[in-house]
Amino acid sequence: MLEERRAPGPKPKVRPSVLASIREEASGEAMDEARWLLSLSDLLTLLLTFFVMLFAISKPDQKKLNDMMQGYGGAKGGAKKAVVGAEDPEAMVKKHMKSLISDNNLVNDIDLTSDSRGVVLFSRGDFFFPSGTAELLPDTRLFLDKVAEILVTVPNTVLVEGHTDDIPTSTAMFPSNWELSTARAAAVVKYFVQEKKIDPKRFIVSGYGEFKPRFPVTPENRSKNRRVEIIIMASEKK
Repeated sequence: MLEERRAPGPKPKVRPSVLASIREEASGEAMDEARWLLSLSDLLTLLLTFFVMLFAISKPDQKKLNDMMQGYGGAKGGAKKAVVGAEDPEAMVKKHMKSLISDNNLVNDIDLTSDSRGVVLFSRGDFFFPSGTAELLPDTRLFLDKVAEILVTVPNTVLVEGHTDDIPTSTAMFPSNWELSTARAAAVVKYFVQEKKIDPKRFIVSGYGEFKPRFPVTPENRSKNRRVEIIIMASEKK
């Protein structure tokens, strides 16, 4: 007998309750997978907040930070580079002043040293002024232009001292070496302020006459003691 053929009927429908159950189960699995991501996000946020708070209330040791960054650069095979802006201002000034002196062949005219006050730059003999006057020489102005370019890179206070040799002076303009030494220091500061537009609040002017010689008072050392000193004062330690 031939089998009875039946016309294809519609596919059986899934009851709404079953669909709802499937959707609920799938949604629950998605939520379970997302919960650990939310927890991880909360944990990372708390850690970030914690470290930001630690950084805000702490004062990092700049030297240790530099050493760490340099060591990291070396370990990675790169050049050891200091953190930008982390170089000590006095060290930076001294490095640039040293280059200025050597590059312009001034080793016989300008000395550079350091003491408890900071970085000290001073002239020998009559490099800054003709004898008995407080009028800056043309070459000195060119030199001060270069010094000013270095001074504007740091915020440090600058002390300018005038000194004379042990030979007394007595003129209408400079009755004694006190007036002469002070006028010379003031002339240097005036040049920085008026010509190079450096903030006048940064400067201190002093004149010591012949009473603070840097070298033993002898005829041979008179030209060395007759000088102007520019002191870039050390930053205050907080």
